[in-house]
Amino acid sequence: MTKREFLDLLDRYGADPARWPAPLRLRADRALATDADLQALWQAEIVLEDALAGLPETIAGPELRRSVLDIPLDHPRGAITPSLTRLLIEGWRRWTAGMATVTAAGLIGFVLGYGQLVEPPAASAGEQTGVEELASLLGDTTYDEAVDLENAE
Repeated sequence: MTKREFLDLLDRYGADPARWPAPLRLRADRALATDADLQALWQAEIVLEDALAGLPETIAGPELRRSVLDIPLDHPRGAITPSLTRLLIEGWRRWTAGMATVTAAGLIGFVLGYGQLVEPPAASAGEQTGVEELASLLGDTTYDEAVDLENAE
């Protein structure tokens, strides 16, 4: 288990390993047994939770809520201006994505159009008459009648 994963466990579930998910708990126990830094972080989390548990509960008043909501207004972040390299990379990505779409559409159009120009393979004399008979049968009759005629043959 990495230090980042262990810190994530502490942040999400606290210092009590009983609240950690079982598979992660086993990995954390193994990591705690071998890594002194993780043991120090775990002990610091236990001390912090004990200190916070001893504080009296208070309900936030409207002044505290207003001051918390005003933090972004009091300390705005400046807009990040993209570098020339980033602008070129983004432009290249858009251009290549558009070119890929155009190329795919052109290729599909070529294949479909070329398929219309190629003559179908020639059939033997017996196959040709069978196809013509079937076409005449289907052209002169309804689908149900054609199926009845085929089944009768």
